[in-house]
Amino acid sequence: MRFPSIISARARLWAVWAAAVALVLATLAALPRRAEPVALSASNIALFQRDPGLCRAVLVGAGTEFEALPDFAGARGCGYRDAVKLSRATYSAPLGASCATTAALLLWERDVAAPAARRRYGQDLARIEFAAPAYQCRRIAGRSDGRLSEHASANAIDIQGFTLADGRTVSVAEGWRGSRRDRGFLREVRDGACEHFQAVLSPDYNRAHRDHLHFDLGRDAMCR
Repeated sequence: MRFPSIISARARLWAVWAAAVALVLATLAALPRRAEPVALSASNIALFQRDPGLCRAVLVGAGTEFEALPDFAGARGCGYRDAVKLSRATYSAPLGASCATTAALLLWERDVAAPAARRRYGQDLARIEFAAPAYQCRRIAGRSDGRLSEHASANAIDIQGFTLADGRTVSVAEGWRGSRRDRGFLREVRDGACEHFQAVLSPDYNRAHRDHLHFDLGRDAMCR
């Protein structure tokens, strides 16, 4: 009888097969994995701040048309790097801001402001009314330490109102304490901005913001 020799041969074959499978799996594990594409999403805004080149690539991938602005060094520490200029029919003026701030605004408009307008007023948001340019070489109003505003690095946006599809404009100055619907809409877009920006300031913060909403990606975390 030759059963032991047959069993031994089969065991050797299984051992060889197992070793081959282990080698294949180890080889596959060592291969570089293809990175998942980075999405234009609120969860990636901090990543866009660290990597402006990636931010611009993601905007391109999302079909956003923009112009890359040359770096600018102004007086008194003002200036900006890696900024982009965005012109849209839904903006009252072209926006020139840091790429991450621009991405945050686009996401907030898409995911917060436009849906809120449809829900509250039953119509589309036609235009966001900017209160001033994103870049302003100035210090923070009302502070004694002379600290530069986030506007001084094109890292902030001020919004004074929202024009609806029927032509009516809901202004922060009048609507914040206006009708119940306007109050609800303005607070909804303010609160939603806190999920996209580092600092969000409204008339609830101080008198300097009585007529606009301020959004920025600076170092202070505030939602007021």
